[in-house]
Amino acid sequence: MLSEKNVFKLEKRRKIYDFIDKNPGLNIREISRKLNIPLTSLTYHLKYLKKLDLIRESREGKYKKIFISYKFGADDKKILSLLRNENSSKILFYLFLFLSCSQIEISRELNIPPPTVSYYLKKMVDMEIIEEIPVVNGRIYPFPKESRYIERKPRKSEKFYRRKNQQVVNTFFRLMLAHKSSLKNQEIIDILIDIWQTYKAARGSDPIKKYKKLDDQIDNIVGLFYNYFRPPFCA
Repeated sequence: MLSEKNVFKLEKRRKIYDFIDKNPGLNIREISRKLNIPLTSLTYHLKYLKKLDLIRESREGKYKKIFISYKFGADDKKILSLLRNENSSKILFYLFLFLSCSQIEISRELNIPPPTVSYYLKKMVDMEIIEEIPVVNGRIYPFPKESRYIERKPRKSEKFYRRKNQQVVNTFFRLMLAHKSSLKNQEIIDILIDIWQTYKAARGSDPIKKYKKLDDQIDNIVGLFYNYFRPPFCA
């Protein structure tokens, strides 16, 4: 009889389950390569894990991403899938560092081809992670329902974007904290997490003793811009 107890009698199957638990959002080929398990064998074991609803698949384009069941909400899966990709993770980091930015700026600063940037921005809008900002009389509003604005003179067809809401921001940092060892762009992730934790500590959310001094944070931010973003930010 098929049961959770029987499923985990095999050491290899337990190893696969534990790996997915620690590295959610990978596709089958990535899991096969990292665990050095043939695809046919891996597919066989995943079949049994899926039958007991211990794992779930989430299609991302032509790939199926694997997650532990009941552990990840819809927003978690969306953001994790973006963090797993080299280009989309860089674009996502940029969007979270700045209050608002355009597809032209992102392409220029990250040296990513415009069609690639446009593809991922549209994808993030469809996922409801970011939203397009209307330009009203040469002004863009980085925060919804607020009067603060930034004056901009957009080029023809230039579009501006901002983070959707605070819930997305919280999910973004929670996932980076939980899975940073298995994500791409480790250096920038460490700095972003450090900045976020210091911000929370300054607001009284966490004990300040856990984090570095403010001077160290300033050095980290300067280093981040110097290494990842081109002038004028580091001029």
